[in-house]
Amino acid sequence: MDAINCMNSRQSIRLFLNKEIPDSIINQILKCAINAPSSIDCQPWHFIIVKDKEKQKRLAKLKSADNQNHILTAPVTIIVCVDTEKSPSRFIEDGVCATQNILLAAHSLGLGSVYVTGCKQSNPKIAKEVREILNIPEGIMPITILPIGYINPIERLDSKSLLPLSNITHKDCW
Repeated sequence: MDAINCMNSRQSIRLFLNKEIPDSIINQILKCAINAPSSIDCQPWHFIIVKDKEKQKRLAKLKSADNQNHILTAPVTIIVCVDTEKSPSRFIEDGVCATQNILLAAHSLGLGSVYVTGCKQSNPKIAKEVREILNIPEGIMPITILPIGYINPIERLDSKSLLPLSNITHKDCW
């Protein structure tokens, strides 16, 4: 799948098959993640691969009911973390860049995924609890929780409704 098609066809997937993802595919996805841009090329990321169902249950309990099922049914959940000493002022952006690469890589490999917030500045309790569940050291901030798996065919993928470019594009000034 070419990059343009990948970006234009990726959708958030919330229902997964109970089918293991080979480590070779997870590694391929993570190699894409580490190729993401980062502030002053500091490459501050760390990734926690969670397959343990008890840990996934604990992560799911941190989220609202509408976010829990996709964490619970995913065979793998990747937590994107960032070292805030390497990236003190841009750690969220750096983590989100790596996250986008993971979402696109998973899609290009025939997997589904969905972006779930692990770091919410208005609610620091979420990151604190993710840190406790996964034994993440101080100075490392969990940014996103990414359930990943093979798409369950009962997932209905309707066409995305996108804003028209003419409504959101400005030339030379607002």
